[in-house]
Amino acid sequence: MLKLTSFLGAFLSVSFLFAQLVNTTSDGRYTLSSEGASYFAKLSLDCTSKPTPHYYYQALRQPGDTQTPTDIWPSFYGCYDWHSAVHNHWALIKILKTYPDIPEAAAIRAKLDESFSVDNIRQEYQYFETNKERYVFEFPYGQGWLLKVADELANWNDPDAERWLQNLAPLHHLCAAAAQVIWKDIKEVKLSGSHDAPSLNLSFAIDYARTFGDEDLLKVALKASKRYFGKMTNAPLRAEPFEYDFMSASLLVTDLMRKVYDTEDYLVWLKKFSPGLFAAQTAGKDLQIKKTDKHDGYESHWDGYHLNRIWCLNGMLKTLPAGTLDEATKAAWVTNMNAMWDYAQESIGKGNYDIDHWLSSFSVFALIGYE
Repeated sequence: MLKLTSFLGAFLSVSFLFAQLVNTTSDGRYTLSSEGASYFAKLSLDCTSKPTPHYYYQALRQPGDTQTPTDIWPSFYGCYDWHSAVHNHWALIKILKTYPDIPEAAAIRAKLDESFSVDNIRQEYQYFETNKERYVFEFPYGQGWLLKVADELANWNDPDAERWLQNLAPLHHLCAAAAQVIWKDIKEVKLSGSHDAPSLNLSFAIDYARTFGDEDLLKVALKASKRYFGKMTNAPLRAEPFEYDFMSASLLVTDLMRKVYDTEDYLVWLKKFSPGLFAAQTAGKDLQIKKTDKHDGYESHWDGYHLNRIWCLNGMLKTLPAGTLDEATKAAWVTNMNAMWDYAQESIGKGNYDIDHWLSSFSVFALIGYE
């Protein structure tokens, strides 16, 4: 009886924790609670300040090199790799903007103040300028997230955010220029849910271009998006994820194209691209959760994949006119979205750095970042 009581106590404690991470919207979807904001803020604060373990030691350091990630990337040295550090900074910004009164607010502001200092950003920019890869370093994934960081800061009425954005200007201007040049030249792409996914960079580039009034970048990004995906039909939602994908290759495209077309044209395109999403029975199969026996290492990609699907579906629900989906189909979307969240959260925040160094930010984006 004692063992059973202890087990039930532990189970209820875990259930209580999960319940505190989210609130429920009027249509049943999860959204981030203030307790959840604190929870993910702690995870992102921890990893953005942790320079080891880091990919640099395994793949980039030359023999005899005594530098550390902190020496090379004084802003984005944590979270195992540069791109994860960047999107965890996005998460910290988004959390502080949305939940300014959480207990971690001062710590977040101090971390952002350090990361976005003039000297640190100057050194980050210098790495791009002196690196042999220059404009293609961390393109398209990491650079896409850097554009999203700039976009998030620019849409925040906060004096610190204005200063941080000004300091960040050399880097985000470089990433915007890279996107404009590269997408203008590339004629075709493949569906991908990995670091080479064109749809994520293009999506964030369009957001950035509209925020900053960069008409040249916007023109290139819109034209490239239509060229790559405008005539694509019957996306292979049920075959995903592909290989080591950690995002949904097909749904990333749906998230991109809602920013490319007006609402009417988007709906026409979407019904050709993913027709199964518009009926309850087929939507349930298209969005069915795929699980692995464990979550660490590459298996944690499945968690990111499901969280990414949530943010793409949330984006579509925000864009589609009311009544586009019947009640049964909408319920199938919501049921699967919430199940995806519950599955992914089984692994996050348990002290496994393979997971926590990136899935905190994906969790935040899934519930409040898609806007």
